[in-house]
Amino acid sequence: LFQAAVALRGAIEPPDYKRYVLPIIFLRFLSLRFEQRRAELRRLIAEPTSDYHTTDDGIAARILADPEEYRSAGAFAVPERASWDFLVANARSPEIKTIVDDALELLERTYPAQLRGLLPRLYAGSNMEAEHLAGLIALFSRDVFRQAHGGEDLLGRIYEYFIGEFASSEGKRGGEYFTPGSIVQTLVAMLEPTRGVVYDPCCGSGGMFVQSDRFTHHNRELSFYGQESKEFTYRLCRMNLFIHGLDGSIRLGSSYDNDQHATLKADYILAN
Repeated sequence: LFQAAVALRGAIEPPDYKRYVLPIIFLRFLSLRFEQRRAELRRLIAEPTSDYHTTDDGIAARILADPEEYRSAGAFAVPERASWDFLVANARSPEIKTIVDDALELLERTYPAQLRGLLPRLYAGSNMEAEHLAGLIALFSRDVFRQAHGGEDLLGRIYEYFIGEFASSEGKRGGEYFTPGSIVQTLVAMLEPTRGVVYDPCCGSGGMFVQSDRFTHHNRELSFYGQESKEFTYRLCRMNLFIHGLDGSIRLGSSYDNDQHATLKADYILAN
């Protein structure tokens, strides 16, 4: 997998690899979750004992097109021109960088409340070669990512893996957005968060929140609040939480001189 990033060597500086690889994983994740929910709805429509069951093609089409049927299951109804299948079909186009940027912009426009500022256009104006972007799309199109059970989890693990590898390749600078997993696990094990509010005033890519959720075996009795001063790292954190099925009040700005959670009463404070 890391060879996918190494393949960018030359056109893209190593510290910038993450800017181009991680949004592609995020796009793949959005489409995967959408595809799985759509397949589930189709099964429910065909199942005679289901509340969704219908033999009316018009009603079935309305159910499959209803954005709320996806949001209720933690998915987004991905527009056709932002779908993974559309990107795959156009991967070898000389305009693929613009096509991906258009997909990112379309998703933000479609879901401004959840995705605004998360998916900026960045490929068309970069030095990244079109064939390298096509290679990334091909990599994350492999069958292993289409598995009904495990595909999403695999993408989440890959996302975390890349964050760690990118941080390692950047050396000290990588510490701005990443704390080694062993340290995060130790801090969480010491505090044993079970329910209530978890706060990280310099949350980086959100590892403290993800590990806290794992500690509770995903009981969803924790809420997460954080702040991050660097805009790209702030986006990393929001994408990381989203991929792990978590929500949080993550704010942009330095907590040293612009505390945006000044009145917060937290049960646990985790920070590197």
